Amino acid sequence: MQIPENNQHSIKSFQGKKGLLFLSVLGISLLIGFHIFAYAKEVHAKIHTVLLASGNGPQFTKGGELLFFSKTGRKRITIDIEIPTTREERTRGLMFRRSMADTEGMLFVHNMSKGFFFWMKNTYIPLDMIFVDKGMRIIQIEKNTTPLSEEPIFVPMKAQYTIEVNAGFCDRHGIQPGDSIQVRKIP
Repeated sequence: MQIPENNQHSIKSFQGKKGLLFLSVLGISLLIGFHIFAYAKEVHAKIHTVLLASGNGPQFTKGGELLFFSKTGRKRITIDIEIPTTREERTRGLMFRRSMADTEGMLFVHNMSKGFFFWMKNTYIPLDMIFVDKGMRIIQIEKNTTPLSEEPIFVPMKAQYTIEVNAGFCDRHGIQPGDSIQVRKIP
């Protein structure tokens, strides 16, 4: 079948309009999709903020006690500790918490010898991070970490444990490298 010449122009015009229509619909769809995504993200952030502001953020769960001792063996202080056990709990750590008592902390148990790091992403509380070797001796302290920072804080290769406490804790209680710890888990 042959199309008359005067209709060929109409078909080309229609095909051009169809392509333009397709691109317009695609552009509008992408624009709407972007706005829906941005709105959903904003709503999620608002819900999260409301939960935190209402005090419904993560709550401290006592998993044991941790005792700090000076180099001479004198007991310095005992604190309650939370011990994250699942990968999700370890990844979250103290994220999204707005406060923590001076007598509370979090104890991470490391079962890997390769290098890794912590960061302060979504962590509102400035912390002292205490790194402890398998002999329960403090080998390094990172004091007064910056809240919400994504800068890596590298864990020393010999660290078997990391303790997170409020910033200033180590200075207030005289905690320093060479001191030791003892952990008592709740049965």
